[in-house]
Amino acid sequence: MPSSTVENYLKAIYIGTNSLEPPQRLLPMGQLATALNVTPGTATTMVKTLAESGLVEYEPYAGVALTKAGQKLAALVTRRHRLIELFLVQVMGYSWDEVHDEAEQLEHTVSDRFVDRMDAMLGRPETDPHGDPIPNAEGLVKPQKLQTLLTCPLDTKVTVTRIIDQDKDFLRFIEHHNLKPGEAISVEERDPAADSVRVRRSNNRRLTIGTKAASKLLVQAVHVLLLVLLSSPVWAQATPRAEQPRTALSGYMDFHFNNPEFSDAQLDFHRFVLLVTHNFSERIRFVGELELEHAVVEGLEEKGELELEQAYVDFLLSRSFNVRAGMLLMPIGIINERHEPPVYYGVERPFNDTFIIPTTWFEVGAGVHGEVGRGWRYRAYIVAPLDAAEFNAEEGIREGRQKGSEANVSKPGVTGRLEYVAIRGLTLGASGWSGKSGFQFQPVFDVPVSLAEFDARYSRRQLELRGQFSQVWLDNAGRLNDALAIRVGVNPNVARVLRGFYGEAGYRVISHPRFGEIGTFARYENFDTQFRMPTGYVGLPEFDRDAWVVGATYWPDPDVAVKFDYSIVGNRSTVIQAPNSVNIGLGWWF
Repeated sequence: MPSSTVENYLKAIYIGTNSLEPPQRLLPMGQLATALNVTPGTATTMVKTLAESGLVEYEPYAGVALTKAGQKLAALVTRRHRLIELFLVQVMGYSWDEVHDEAEQLEHTVSDRFVDRMDAMLGRPETDPHGDPIPNAEGLVKPQKLQTLLTCPLDTKVTVTRIIDQDKDFLRFIEHHNLKPGEAISVEERDPAADSVRVRRSNNRRLTIGTKAASKLLVQAVHVLLLVLLSSPVWAQATPRAEQPRTALSGYMDFHFNNPEFSDAQLDFHRFVLLVTHNFSERIRFVGELELEHAVVEGLEEKGELELEQAYVDFLLSRSFNVRAGMLLMPIGIINERHEPPVYYGVERPFNDTFIIPTTWFEVGAGVHGEVGRGWRYRAYIVAPLDAAEFNAEEGIREGRQKGSEANVSKPGVTGRLEYVAIRGLTLGASGWSGKSGFQFQPVFDVPVSLAEFDARYSRRQLELRGQFSQVWLDNAGRLNDALAIRVGVNPNVARVLRGFYGEAGYRVISHPRFGEIGTFARYENFDTQFRMPTGYVGLPEFDRDAWVVGATYWPDPDVAVKFDYSIVGNRSTVIQAPNSVNIGLGWWF
């Protein structure tokens, strides 16, 4: 049985998405956070968990929608809540302004059998005391064709049908002025300058209310024909709508204590990241991410970095096809697109996501993304290529990222990712990158680079599993080494194939509403940047590495993570020893 927290999130998403106007289908995260009275970071963390469980579809910086399974579960939670409210009013004698909080508690404890008996006792009602529709036992709702006091025709008798605000003071105001569901009223005047609406009630008394209050009263015309005629798009275009917040700020930070063998311990404020999203309209949005690493940037000195990791515009055309352009995160692997500290185990990111996949990997480009069929998501971009002149033996292709800084695009690369999320709790992914990277050399020769990656994540209750495999191929690696040796005077020993993989298991051993959660994990990694060498070259054994990382994470809040781990790193060299390390970190997201 889902937890009360999961049910509350699903219900809030259900109610929120039902209030959206087509073609909008994703509920903005800020709107969800406001409805649940949590921070956007908390909402995002929980939504990502629900997405991994197959209950929601989550698109970063855009919003969330329910899957078919999530829709059914959310509808049944909503059914319990609204039936309980009606039962408390009609049978227990509660007033309609005090039943919401009681129902919030009871909806998570009553059985399905109890709900069915209550439904039968009440005569299979279609609405609760506030006029909200009650889903049936199959989770289906009878459609309602309603308007607000801002959209209904003037000087026409309408019936108050639904109140969409559960605030106690507001409900008392509605009751005091005889505006409860079932009351017949008419709108006499709307005054945009005064931000007000004047209504005539059934007792012929007039009442002036603000447009915000008027938007929360849903009505139905007494004459069905009039309702059909006057609810056309012409009326909708002339109707004022409540605006959602257009710009939102979020971010994440982490700082680390690292104590590796053979070196002094360090305390480093590793990252300070700010994210900005702005909705120009329901179909056009901007996403930007600015990251400061290692606290200080001082000219050309080896201090820190200030990087623009994302800055793109999304053109949201449909569920299955959307266009994106600007500075993009490469859709490669698990971590590159999802690296906020509270969402992964370990103080540092996996070694595979540093030495094989060069996270954080971002580049200028453009492409398409969307969701097709049942649970298939895709992203495909044309981007600036890597610069082979910066490849090396230890870190492979990592230093070849152009990072959108006057990037050479004479021969652009292509990248893409396909995910399958239709099975509850399971996410399967495959991604790739391909491009020619030899544009720096004279005479010019091609260094084609290809990358393939496969990953899987699975979560069930407290258990969390994930794994990833990635491999990089460099054609013409021998010629590249020769050219770099002439250029810098040292043989770089770049491999023609790099390979890495890891498997990780985590378990939430403690979960308490007040204390928070504690999880332990273990991860095995193998990462070899000298896996296959070009003819005439011998791989350096110190760069054929593996590691065990074990540790724990404490979440006092879903958005705050206190981390500890111990890394046991080995290599094939009999001369150069890889350092083990004790690491402690604090990361947070808002």
